[in-house]
Amino acid sequence: MTDKTMQPALLTPARLRQPGPPASTDMPPPRIHRDEARAVLGGASLVTLYDQASWSEGPIWWPREATLVWSDIVGRRVLGWREDGAVDVLLDATPFTNGNAVLPDGTLVHCEHGRRAISRSDGTGVATVIARHAEGKRLNAPNDLIVAGDGAIWFSDPTFGMENPKQGVPGHSESGRTAICRIGIDGAARRMVDMAQPNGLAFSPDGRILYASQTPEHGEGEVAIFAFDWDGEALSNRRRFATVAEGIPDGFTVDRRGWLWSSSSAGVEIFDDAGRHLATVPTPGLCSNCTFDADQRRLFVTGGSCLWMLSLP
Repeated sequence: MTDKTMQPALLTPARLRQPGPPASTDMPPPRIHRDEARAVLGGASLVTLYDQASWSEGPIWWPREATLVWSDIVGRRVLGWREDGAVDVLLDATPFTNGNAVLPDGTLVHCEHGRRAISRSDGTGVATVIARHAEGKRLNAPNDLIVAGDGAIWFSDPTFGMENPKQGVPGHSESGRTAICRIGIDGAARRMVDMAQPNGLAFSPDGRILYASQTPEHGEGEVAIFAFDWDGEALSNRRRFATVAEGIPDGFTVDRRGWLWSSSSAGVEIFDDAGRHLATVPTPGLCSNCTFDADQRRLFVTGGSCLWMLSLP
């Protein structure tokens, strides 16, 4: 046997959906609660882009590839929806990857429940771990992450992925803390603030406010979206920003206006920068997360087996 034949073969990305138009979704139009939302959501319609995942999460728009990246946590894949409607497997047999984000150089970063780590990849092959510990203690099960304007990686580190064998590997918390963490330009991960099971994350357009949802399952704290002031060194002035009417605020995104678009059991709940409830976009099933494309003319929404898209006028 030659050295060449002993080399492992690279996995050929699997195509799960061939190019084609989206499927229509029989849902009522967005429910407008305040007039300022009417111009943004009037005429908006929801379509289904894919419906064969196990549990969809972590959507992010990947500008370099004009691809919507999201995770099928239970199916252990990172998937990519292409502009022509095709859906490809970008990473296969993942360690229960959840949140995804894009670094300034165009590569992807991921939250991994299984390896209890933050990793990076180019969307093919295998993701490489870049952080397993914060301040000398092993991470819990990183859930969601964002990349700030300065290139720092922020992520939530609850214990959900250690408690549900379908979405991770059973374990215990070395730190005894559930926190929001930050990987700075020096590559070191630090715990910035403790929360009772932090979940979704997003920054305001000017980068001065960090929004974080808290979604404890056993009464450890209030289920809500909180806001923190960020001065470049520390988080301060924690305050409740908003709550959703049904379910939990799992993942969310913030648009250029400063409006926050949050997941909930009813669909996508929209709040202005003062926390006022502007509108609700109903979805066919439980909504887990959402993100915009580069032009913010399309909102991509994950939930259950599905990836949906809301086209804005």
